[in-house]
Amino acid sequence: MSAGLVFLLFLQASGVDVPVAIVGARIVTVDGPTIEKGTLVLANGKIIAVGPTVPPPPNARIIDGTGKTVYPGLVDALNQIGLAEIQSVPGSMDTTEVGDVNPQARTWVALNAHSEMIPVARAGGITAALSAPAGGLVSGQSALIRLAGSTPARLTVKAPVALHIVYPAGRPTPDASQPFAEPELKTFEERQKDKRRNQEKALDRLRNLLEDAKAYGAARDAARAGKIAPPPPDLVLEALAPAARGELPVIVRADGEEDIRGAVRFAQDRGLRLIVAGGLEAWRCAELLKEKGVPVLLKVLRLPARAADPYDAAYANAAALHRAGVLFAIVTDDPDSERNLPYEAAMARAYGLPAEAALRAITLSPAEILGVADRMGSITPGKSANVIVTTGDVMDHRTTVDQVFIDGMAQSLETRHTRLYREFKERP
Repeated sequence: MSAGLVFLLFLQASGVDVPVAIVGARIVTVDGPTIEKGTLVLANGKIIAVGPTVPPPPNARIIDGTGKTVYPGLVDALNQIGLAEIQSVPGSMDTTEVGDVNPQARTWVALNAHSEMIPVARAGGITAALSAPAGGLVSGQSALIRLAGSTPARLTVKAPVALHIVYPAGRPTPDASQPFAEPELKTFEERQKDKRRNQEKALDRLRNLLEDAKAYGAARDAARAGKIAPPPPDLVLEALAPAARGELPVIVRADGEEDIRGAVRFAQDRGLRLIVAGGLEAWRCAELLKEKGVPVLLKVLRLPARAADPYDAAYANAAALHRAGVLFAIVTDDPDSERNLPYEAAMARAYGLPAEAALRAITLSPAEILGVADRMGSITPGKSANVIVTTGDVMDHRTTVDQVFIDGMAQSLETRHTRLYREFKERP
């Protein structure tokens, strides 16, 4: 860490608002032309000015950006960061509630602001992430967080962002009373029939819940207007009501082509604002997603779902969606590998996704999908000063992130990894 950055961190920690001017750098704005040699000014937590001839303020802390590249902070639009720590230690995992219908579960009240995962992701250039619940049929509500802050409230940028649902796979539920019973032998056709029956049963349950939630919300509105007595409190229906009425987006986890098409039909029938998460076979129904205006939160580094699929089906998925005009964001969907977000985009880029689209998929596109494009995702005056300074192309594994600013505050790049590296390197 440079002496200048240490001094800047000291001043900002002392509550002194120090304007920052990064001069002579290559600035990739994402929503506009790239400035090959320009100046970026940050002050009061915002981007104040950017351009090739912008003069630094007289009281600004100057950062020499010669030979460096400045990007907007990366946004991971699907993760469990702040909720998951060590998978083998159950007490450190808070991603999934008991039961399979938990719309009232709110990630922003359960965030661990001191998670070791946060500084590791931040050192990789990620400045914001969607912290989402997992499991069950209705998992809960997610929050968009900044990767800087000492309390859950300080981390939270927007909450709730969406309601999370897992599209039912139709697998039979094991009989808990007979854990060692031999499975019944069935033909492929019988298994498929059972799958469709179980899937429809789960979807009927979800339909009924959403209808009840819509009615509950209408009753609450009538009660506020003094027309009727208020209905009895119901945390589940109260949490479901905004999504059932189309006021809150619904992120549905679905990978297979049939499941994605089923999720689109279900959302259209119920008037839901759908976002597909996972989308392993989204390339098979890209035209439908474009026609219905359904965004996709796409994980790239995966194996194909079918033995007959090309080996690179998942890698080329993003390029197919891009050609079809589908709005998508590339995500890690894994707190253990969130720092690999730029390399997820790099893999999609290697398999046909244009470089500009790959960068957009981890900056501005996720901000648009999550409804915060007015605050982050590009280097634009007036937006939050979430920027990173790198030694080169952020999607190149040889590149290092030199500096990270979140809301204009310089962030330490110290992580558990760097501490352990020093500890073992400096042994006698």
